Amino acid sequence: MLLYSFYLVIFLIYFIAITITSEKNNLRILLTGGSGLLAGRLAEFICKHNNVTLLSRKNIKNILDTNSFNRINYQNQSDLNQDMIDHDVIIHASGPNATDSNDANISKKYYEESKRLIDMASISKNVKKFIFLSSIRVVSENYQGIITENMIVNPSSEYGKLKHAVETYLYTKKSENNMSKIILRISNGYGYPMHNLSDCWNLVVMNVCKQAIENGEIKLKSSGQSYKDFIPISTIVKVVNDIAMDKNLDSNEIFNVSSGKSSKVIDFVNKIKSKLDFKLSKKIKVSLDYSDSRLPTSNFTIDNSKIRNHQYIDILDHDEEINKLIDFCINNFK
Repeated sequence: MLLYSFYLVIFLIYFIAITITSEKNNLRILLTGGSGLLAGRLAEFICKHNNVTLLSRKNIKNILDTNSFNRINYQNQSDLNQDMIDHDVIIHASGPNATDSNDANISKKYYEESKRLIDMASISKNVKKFIFLSSIRVVSENYQGIITENMIVNPSSEYGKLKHAVETYLYTKKSENNMSKIILRISNGYGYPMHNLSDCWNLVVMNVCKQAIENGEIKLKSSGQSYKDFIPISTIVKVVNDIAMDKNLDSNEIFNVSSGKSSKVIDFVNKIKSKLDFKLSKKIKVSLDYSDSRLPTSNFTIDNSKIRNHQYIDILDHDEEINKLIDFCINNFK
């Protein structure tokens, strides 16, 4: 009986130790950004499961509950030093939006900062994986047919060109530590930000929700006939986290991160409108702008079979993401 009790106690101690350890993964993750839409949500998610250091130009201490935060100047040697870079995984999630990318000075600064981060990571003794959050817009602005990771890219926008420039530098940079280089080409992510000052309200889905709450109507800046591949931010952050955690992924890879299905903008807006009508107990009017001279994009497919084969994407919950975005807008803009 005493022997049985002894082994029972040993088992309980072991079980408790395993439980405590599993609450936090052992990997140390360095995440750039934190104040933007995707970077902020990513920071929120991975801080719950990993030991994370956040690098940002903006003070996000009061927004995110993280164990380590550093507000930095990328150009300052004392700010971004080798000790700070020495993490197991680096996730480069910061960057200018599509509008700011048209500013040559902003683009140049971001590119130089990205190069410096990659250079330091490539000589670090500890960095095992570098994940760059790119955009499907590196492929083209006028998508046609099936878009795979192996296609020849031809970016036409300044935003797409900038992302592709960082992709190229990362992929061609020789590393001294056999660091895995992972590029994620993300489609049209949408969802609630971490704070209402996030620079995301010109993006179509977020703009639609904000307009409905503030003005009681939705005015699209287009005819709504173009197609886009909308993917919930919640799905994107899970993909990034799973890739960071996957110790078996030790090669250089490019992944399309998409829903795998394109929708007409007006159809997706009407999906949001129906939820707004219900939550606000009134009919929201939708107006279209037919003066837009740009030709609408045709139906296309951003192939995500590669990332599905790695089991990084499982369920796409559009309803939950839309509902949370609407609730955020009600709480912040009503």
